[in-house]
Amino acid sequence: MRVLFVTFPATAHLFPIVPLAWALQAAGHEVRVASHSGVVEPDMTATIAATGLTPVPLGPGTELAALARVNAAADQTNRPTLALDPAAGGDWERTRSYVIGLLSLYYPPVAADSGERWAMADELVAFARSWGPDLVLWDPLCPPAPIAARACGAAHARVLWGLDNLAWMREMALRRPEGADRDPLVEWLRPLLDRYGDTFDEEVLTGQCTLDLVPERMRLPLDRRYQAVRRVPYNGAGVVPGWLAARPRRPRVCLTLGVSTRKLFTEHQGFSVAELFALVAELDVELVATLNSAQLAGVDELPPNVRIVEYLPLNLLLPTCAAVIHHGGGGTYAAAVAHRLPQLVIPVPKWDEEVTARHVVERGAGLRVDEPFTVADVRDGLLRLLHEPRFRAGAESLHRDMLAAPSPVEVVPVLERLTARHRRPRPAGVRSLHGQESTCAYS
Repeated sequence: MRVLFVTFPATAHLFPIVPLAWALQAAGHEVRVASHSGVVEPDMTATIAATGLTPVPLGPGTELAALARVNAAADQTNRPTLALDPAAGGDWERTRSYVIGLLSLYYPPVAADSGERWAMADELVAFARSWGPDLVLWDPLCPPAPIAARACGAAHARVLWGLDNLAWMREMALRRPEGADRDPLVEWLRPLLDRYGDTFDEEVLTGQCTLDLVPERMRLPLDRRYQAVRRVPYNGAGVVPGWLAARPRRPRVCLTLGVSTRKLFTEHQGFSVAELFALVAELDVELVATLNSAQLAGVDELPPNVRIVEYLPLNLLLPTCAAVIHHGGGGTYAAAVAHRLPQLVIPVPKWDEEVTARHVVERGAGLRVDEPFTVADVRDGLLRLLHEPRFRAGAESLHRDMLAAPSPVEVVPVLERLTARHRRPRPAGVRSLHGQESTCAYS
């Protein structure tokens, strides 16, 4: 069968789907990955191609200045983030407003420069009708994807890279008497649905199935036809440096803020890298920090036990480490769990980092440091991780949880059955697997 992935233009959204796409290809299915360039990833086509998958470039890119305008509008509501933590309360309606602002930025009904309407959506629908996928697997932040799937008769399912915040917002809206009719997210979708002669139903928001890469114990209390999938950490390709081959002479610790966080934040709020390095100089550890020049602007001199690398795939670095300090991102968390490492989490709220930090603590696999904090707090937490065996035991338990979920290879037959059940005869003009117009199901 033909499988089309549609992903939001960021490595934090692309990398989680790569192992599943590889598994589908290895099973003999044709795979394409559609996306467009964005603020975080200005050349998404090259980024997809670097994974060994076949990219389908779509629509115009999104400029950083446009994102700044959306953030400025969000600042007026004091919620410039997509983060949502249902367990801690929070204003989900404000978060939804910011989500809608972000969607309007990436999928604008009118492109201001060209005057073309729904450029990205039009290209996606045209490609789906031309190529004729049997299955569309889509990012929750790509609302044109399920519409394109329906336009070509394909089965479709969401692939979650984090907590199901959008489904939670919809659930909260439905719990209100007027929620079903007055949900701004649904209203935002209606013109796009109208454009392709479609009508709204819940599958447009939540798919015919949802592949959930989030650990079961972390998930929100929702029922959206979830299929668990083990998150196999993929962090990109890289060359093994010579120093990494040698056994470290002292406990090695990784400090990382993640790929997407590094590109959107020049410095961590309240986090002084220079002070941390000075403090680490006093410890019997080796710190490997994956930081860029902007994050090192205030650092005049590196201690001898600190090593800076602009980028190194975590799957190469973490097997040599004794602990990891990170921002709470899903990719870093998954890599730490895969390599059974205690974690010190300094959550940078963007989506579900607060929930991840709490989960790590509750499972005994690490500690969290919350603002306001000092670098001494980070030092004390790190020393506890390195010297208290219970954190290593907690990391082992998280690893067992990860292995309990079906691997991407094991999920391929589930997707094959989903496709056979939900795929509709192709509309007239939609290509079949062999490039001919057809209304027959794939066999």
